[in-house]
Amino acid sequence: MDVANDSRSMYMIVTLCIMLATRFPQGRIIVAYARTRHQQFPAITQRSAAMSSGVLAGLLFLVPLVASCGGGGSSGAQPPPTPAFTTIDALGAGAGSLQGTFGIAIDAGGDVTGNFVDSNNALHGFLKQSGGGEFSIDAPGAGSQPNNGTEAVGINASGEIAGYFFDTQGLEHSFIRGADGTITAFDPPGSTSGAQSLNDSGTVAGGFVDANGAHGYLRAPDGTLTTFDPTGDPTQVYIVVPQRINASGAVAGTFTDLGAVFHGFLRTPDGTITVLDAPNAGTASNQGTELIDLNSAGVIVGGINVGIVNGVNTTHSLIVAADGTYTVFDPPQSAVHSSLAVGINDSGVVVGEYRDENLVRHGYLRDPDGTFATFDDPNAAQLPLSEANIATTPRGINASGAVTGFYSDSNGARHAFSMQ
Repeated sequence: MDVANDSRSMYMIVTLCIMLATRFPQGRIIVAYARTRHQQFPAITQRSAAMSSGVLAGLLFLVPLVASCGGGGSSGAQPPPTPAFTTIDALGAGAGSLQGTFGIAIDAGGDVTGNFVDSNNALHGFLKQSGGGEFSIDAPGAGSQPNNGTEAVGINASGEIAGYFFDTQGLEHSFIRGADGTITAFDPPGSTSGAQSLNDSGTVAGGFVDANGAHGYLRAPDGTLTTFDPTGDPTQVYIVVPQRINASGAVAGTFTDLGAVFHGFLRTPDGTITVLDAPNAGTASNQGTELIDLNSAGVIVGGINVGIVNGVNTTHSLIVAADGTYTVFDPPQSAVHSSLAVGINDSGVVVGEYRDENLVRHGYLRDPDGTFATFDDPNAAQLPLSEANIATTPRGINASGAVTGFYSDSNGARHAFSMQ
């Protein structure tokens, strides 16, 4: 999806020959099944030095705290209340450009997890509890060199956290952290892997690469692993990114084929897999359909990359209904420049990001009736999208509508936020 130098850009291939577009929170691409896209697209990505790889995302993200709606609202309606933002700066986070704190997921109680980049550019996970408690998360065996370390990407109602880490050799591994702080690292046999999400039952969904190709996996609470291949032939796939597992065990995600085209997929609890390519999605390299989140009703959100429009890589937000109906849209405020849906809760409220005509990124909320509201963290620098400047970048929404994400300040440093 485009991303003119976006911070979550991820995508490629590193020592294992895997190419993908998952944007990494900081500024370098990393071989990770990461979920910092627009990066949002997790996938084992490669490590480069510019987290703005333009490979998969092209969207834009949040804008200033606007309480106006665009579409769906009736004249004379009361404007929505101004959202309240709380900044989260993890202890130990660096303050330089591309360093700082990235909010990635928020649970029903308002606890936020994600990662931070320290002053040496090493990665660490964090948990910020709504009651005030804060914990750093460093998986045993994680490297401490620049671009190595730990990233937390999902949290469930029990306080369990899933993620991945890079060891001292730069190889990626999955982990799950129990509510008591115990961290268990794991990989399917003979592979490098990255956990992408977990549900309230404690089942983890992730992707891995072995000698036979790229695959997805499910890890049950007892440690049992189930693997799957969206196309049935792992040799024809660069990477598989199971972005979300819902309460029933259904999984939605994205895979990249050998032509570097993105395709969505849905795996139902009985193991049936359906490839989902949205109408009008691009079919060239670094284009296609990306699925990012899935709620308990089976509604999926994400985006389509349609290629270069007016000189800029462009994406549009996407909803796939439980009956398979596709809805492609952009917030009215975007003037159809570019957008991406990054989360949906069980009430059907969608959170996403868009880019305006000045290439500034903003956040949006879309109610089930189609009403839009835009927002920006008040501390976000409203600058055109670049590797350093990402403005407001939402990443997750919980059952009550609270949102987490991150923003860049005038120096290019990142700060996580929660918005209610």
